[in-house]
Amino acid sequence: MRGVRRIPAADFYTGVKRNALEADELITAVHLPTEHRTAEQFSKVGTRNAMVIAVCSLAVVIRDGYAGVAIGSAAPTPRRVAAAEQFLTTELPWDTRAPLADSMKRRFAGLVADATEPIDDVRGSAQYRTHALGVLARRALTWAWDDYRGSAAACA
Repeated sequence: MRGVRRIPAADFYTGVKRNALEADELITAVHLPTEHRTAEQFSKVGTRNAMVIAVCSLAVVIRDGYAGVAIGSAAPTPRRVAAAEQFLTTELPWDTRAPLADSMKRRFAGLVADATEPIDDVRGSAQYRTHALGVLARRALTWAWDDYRGSAAACA
């Protein structure tokens, strides 16, 4: 037995259907940071809600001055979308917590779509995945921002 090791999620996925897990290893935990005022949304397109490979997926995390964005099933590995994260970090109305303008949601969706490298397969075409991620991005951002605004009011 070699002991315990921790691998950042960004380093765990090494390629299509490949990861950093060794043959004699077992994943026993996934460590996630906890924050009090955090809004998170996960959305996917798939034939069922659970136990099925997604056509595409998107996760958005918002917390005081920080935004995280990741996509799945739309590139060789799951990936963060740095341009979308930077956009949200600098452009979200952190001080006023105002509702988001449609133009901001569309810009965010475009940045997410630009980060894709999808393939055509039996689950969906590359074009469909890119389009669907744009739709998921607008919806998930709206839901996450509304949750964040609500949690801020509840903490005040």
